[in-house]
Amino acid sequence: MKILFPFVLVIVTIISCNDDIEPITPTTPITSQQSQVQLEVYTYQCKTIRCNEEIPLSGIVVEIYNSEEDAIAGRDILRSNASDNSGIVILPNINSGIIYIKIETEEFGTYIARERITANAVKVFQNVRFIGGYSYNENDELQLNQRHISLSNPAVGQKSKYVYHINYQHISYTPLEYTDVELNVKIIDQIDVNRFIIEEEIDTLLGGLGSPIYPDREIVTSIWRFENDSLHVESYDDNYFGSFAWNVSGDWIINEANGYSFSLKRPSINRINMTDVVPARFGWWGVGFAEDYILFEQEYSDLITDLISYESFDGPLKLRVYNLKDGLIRSLDFYSGMSQSTQGFDLVLE
Repeated sequence: MKILFPFVLVIVTIISCNDDIEPITPTTPITSQQSQVQLEVYTYQCKTIRCNEEIPLSGIVVEIYNSEEDAIAGRDILRSNASDNSGIVILPNINSGIIYIKIETEEFGTYIARERITANAVKVFQNVRFIGGYSYNENDELQLNQRHISLSNPAVGQKSKYVYHINYQHISYTPLEYTDVELNVKIIDQIDVNRFIIEEEIDTLLGGLGSPIYPDREIVTSIWRFENDSLHVESYDDNYFGSFAWNVSGDWIINEANGYSFSLKRPSINRINMTDVVPARFGWWGVGFAEDYILFEQEYSDLITDLISYESFDGPLKLRVYNLKDGLIRSLDFYSGMSQSTQGFDLVLE
């Protein structure tokens, strides 16, 4: 937000009634001069996109240029100064006209904004907010650092796409083929520092989709809460709880009725190798780790796994594979017994 405070000059002429005082006649003409304006730039970091709390950033260098080309190239700096402990940068004696304000940071990228200094201004203010998960790219528009959903740096607007596979009489980490069913998951809002609202939409319910996808529901909404080194997937309302991507269904499995938590700490035990042809018989449930894995020509590392079995209730063995940088990468169901099959969602990067 840019606010200009105009300077109003009020000249009051007082004519004395004393006839003994002669009027003063100027001996030199009055010439117009360019105004010297003080620019104040406020630099803050926000924990959420709503920016309920502004955290001052000290040591942020602000530079002033005559043109956008100069600002991009970093040549012919007119003024520069660093922000104080209050996040304020003061740049005095700025001439009226068009200037370009540049802030270059390692974390948030390069911010360049155009500012018009009017001739009658005394002070011009510019408020720059840096938000986690976003960056500037030589302009004053925020851009997402990463478009697909991250678990280490989630941000409103991030979205991930998944494709669905279901293969009967086939238990394997590697799908025989994928269906044309797509699942789109998006962060649509941020409640506070730790909680995000997630919308998941599937484009079709045809083709024998397995649980927890219901025939009468193509969109589900949930809350993702990041706390205590864990991601907690929780209900958004009281009517229904579930997540297509994370394969969580409160209606279908009682243990998941109140939400489900996924550890964000990668252990050194319970190893899974998804290049194996057939999944090994697991002697453990819970949190594990996976070897680096290539999916759709994209290699993923630092993988965490979550494994739980509902086979004693005639249910599936559920496996979720994720990391902090790329979010959920795979979500698999293994059915043994008479209905041997594998189904799930795999991440597709666009």
